[in-house]
Amino acid sequence: MRGFRRRMGVLGAATAVLGATVTGLAGAHPDHGGGREAFPGEGVVDHDQHGGAAGHLPPVNRNVTLVGKAGVSHPGGTTGRVADVTAFGDYAYLNAFREPDCQTTGVHVVDLHDPAHPFEVTDAFIPTTDGNYVGEGIQILHVDNAYFQGDLLAHQNETCPGATPANAGGISLWNVTDPTHPQPVTLHTGDFTNPAGGLDATPNQTHSMRMWTSALDRRTYVVLVDDEELTDIDIMDITDPYHPVMVNDTLDLVELFGVDQATPANLTSIFSHDMMVNKIGSRYVMNMNYWDGGYVLLDVTDPRNVTLVAETDYAALDEERAARGQQISPEGNAHQSELSPNNKFLIGTDEDFNPYRVVATIDSGPYAGEQYTAVSASATPPVDENTTISGPVTFVGQACDPLPAGSGTALVERGVCSFQVKLDNITAAGYSAGIVFNTVREDCLSYVRMLASGTLPFLFVNRTTGLKLLGVPGVTDETACTTASPASGGEATTIRAVFDGWGYVRLFAADIPKAGAGSLTQVDTYAVPESQDPAYARGFGDLSVHEVAMDPDNSSIAYLSYYAAGFRVVQYGKNGIQEVGAFIDQGGNNFWGVEVWRDELGTKYVLASDRDFGLYVFQYTP
Repeated sequence: MRGFRRRMGVLGAATAVLGATVTGLAGAHPDHGGGREAFPGEGVVDHDQHGGAAGHLPPVNRNVTLVGKAGVSHPGGTTGRVADVTAFGDYAYLNAFREPDCQTTGVHVVDLHDPAHPFEVTDAFIPTTDGNYVGEGIQILHVDNAYFQGDLLAHQNETCPGATPANAGGISLWNVTDPTHPQPVTLHTGDFTNPAGGLDATPNQTHSMRMWTSALDRRTYVVLVDDEELTDIDIMDITDPYHPVMVNDTLDLVELFGVDQATPANLTSIFSHDMMVNKIGSRYVMNMNYWDGGYVLLDVTDPRNVTLVAETDYAALDEERAARGQQISPEGNAHQSELSPNNKFLIGTDEDFNPYRVVATIDSGPYAGEQYTAVSASATPPVDENTTISGPVTFVGQACDPLPAGSGTALVERGVCSFQVKLDNITAAGYSAGIVFNTVREDCLSYVRMLASGTLPFLFVNRTTGLKLLGVPGVTDETACTTASPASGGEATTIRAVFDGWGYVRLFAADIPKAGAGSLTQVDTYAVPESQDPAYARGFGDLSVHEVAMDPDNSSIAYLSYYAAGFRVVQYGKNGIQEVGAFIDQGGNNFWGVEVWRDELGTKYVLASDRDFGLYVFQYTP
């Protein structure tokens, strides 16, 4: 839907956003923080991705053969350690995520010469710079031109929580022509412009990237997910990988193509997340996953002049919940997608780590009945099926000094002191919950996830919501950032949770013509049954889908990484999508990435990266 613009800050909102039934506010991406610290030590969680490892489903094996597996090593342990996976030649490459300690992150190299007995080549580990970590997106491309001959690996860089490294962000390029001896080519290249239009010393944090070489101009390009600007799709020319050149930093899909939508009202977190690029006829088409903006096809044949091919909108009601008798708005969260080999279908994965939707409502005053979004602090009790906030709120200023005794919910303004100090003071005063609202600043409508630990529910809201909770008349998003706070006030509020399931899969029919606009039409959805059952909301791990890999030889088979719900195989077509294979190991799995790989004899395998272990090698054997 064109022309309706809503954005939750430059980086999107954080994990535990609140939402309302039917037209309520949905959860947003957990690994794009909502902003930066207002001052050093304020306490903002930049990233919080890919939930815990507690619990798992029972083992299962249907139509899948486990060929082999290889663990990876890390001094601090491997729980949560492994991220995305790719393979090239006879080697697999697994990103080393920031868990458990954001130390020694980078890329693990695994020898696949014998797929039944893969093993980590520990001496070949590719480190990223201290203070950075690697997560979503890794790729190898063979490049053969006047500047570089060999196999080029690209990985993204994100900043470790609390770190301010001298070299940060962007992407790093490595020569892996000899996978056992990787050599750096260019480290930390990317977009150096900041949202204010100036230049920074280090490139913007990058969440994912994708390379391709155009058969039309023989140049090699890479597209980056820029975490720090609304123009969040950057395209660089890396034909000379030692001297990358930015060719397009103007791509804000909301501003250019109106990929947002006015309803449901919860779909406010709109940003680029992941993408692929395919040559279709004489045009290059990028499938971009734009979170609450849906799934988007772009023509990038000329990277300097990108045009829209097609985009999707979410329905008014969540299809999987509606099939189970619940009327609630969809979560959004278009995370990753791939086109089928014949380019007639696209499968997209909607990621959602929280099976509960939190409903927040103002109960009194001039804004009674309005619903709002909030974000839970990092280490405080969440609003869930066992915790509800209800009753009046009391404005206590910035809460940087000890407070008089109070009760109920304290409303606090951001600024001056850390979020931890604010929480400690309202706890000592006797309040049972706290809500912090953004202060007067240009991005006062954005959200952050507060770095704070305590025994009370502690949530962050934007400035518009804070002023409405204070009962300030006539407040709008346009005026909130320049409206001063009153000396006192406070309306009643209710914040509660309802079950809305984990993330699942969408199937679209794709029409991509030789030129001009096409279409994406939703055909069906698919969810692991347990992911839509409240009985599995706790104690069985994260039952959200994460990624999809299409079978390159069969335009009706796809492979899914489903975190604690394991490895899944689906059959798809014009009649819909259904599961035809599944694997969960003894003791459970926690899969992140999935990719199809062929060995030197052409035998096809499917690789999956287990966050707590390493690499799994599968074959689908119906």
